[in-house]
Amino acid sequence: MSAPVAALLAVGLCCAVPAPAQFGGVLGRARQKIEESRQKAKPVTDRAEKAAAIRPWTEEEEQQIGQATAAKMVAMFGVVQEPAVVRYVNLVGATVARQAPRKMPYRFAVLDTEIVGAFALPGGYVFLTKGALLQMENEAQLAGALGHEVVHIAERHLETEIRSKRGSAWAIQEAQAQQLPLDQSIRQRADAFLNDLFNMRLSQDKEDAADREGALLASRAGYTPRGLLTFIERLAQVNQSEENKRLFGQLLSTHPSFESRIQVLQQAVAAAGDRGELLEARFRGAVPH
Repeated sequence: MSAPVAALLAVGLCCAVPAPAQFGGVLGRARQKIEESRQKAKPVTDRAEKAAAIRPWTEEEEQQIGQATAAKMVAMFGVVQEPAVVRYVNLVGATVARQAPRKMPYRFAVLDTEIVGAFALPGGYVFLTKGALLQMENEAQLAGALGHEVVHIAERHLETEIRSKRGSAWAIQEAQAQQLPLDQSIRQRADAFLNDLFNMRLSQDKEDAADREGALLASRAGYTPRGLLTFIERLAQVNQSEENKRLFGQLLSTHPSFESRIQVLQQAVAAAGDRGELLEARFRGAVPH
């Protein structure tokens, strides 16, 4: 609150105590003026935060934020460098992404961590962890998991989710970042996005949609839609061991339960028809366990 507004409010409160009846009309108008002054004196960041909550990113912003966030994730975890694995994951990802409803460059990499997870970043950046890859048994599972993340990006799920939550790191930092030079702004917005990525639970409907549509993307690319279902079933089984629970921290904290996801995917597979390729031998040849 600005000093002039604070002073005006103090005067109004002093008058209101001794003479509410005599000066009711005057005080009412004074309170109105105080509120008008307060609104005019609001920080620019507050107004910018409201605008940020409703204004979608431009394509350029999406690319810049995604690139900066991807660089931070690579710095945090490192990436698997084996050329055969890198090429294989990108080929499978590109095959699935060609079925995506939004056409854009999709890029795929494997984070060098035993944690089981996958991440969809703005601008088409998709990360799968080495821990997740090592839990897979065939190419259809890989295609389904990558399809899930491609749907999140194509539908801009995380962007719309964090804009709906005024208390998110993004909502707080977006307004401040808009006042900075471009390079600083992108870095700050990437930091905020990364914080939300690791801590925010997407709504049930968005996760269900990503599971259903991800399985269908894989199916349209020629894989069995059962791939993502069997992968989630495997994770549910592995998670029953106490020694493995530490591997699933982020996945379980930001996603619906395995049981809920399995139910959704069973319905999706039944609707799509269980046809298509597993390609287990090709997967085993490309991803040594």
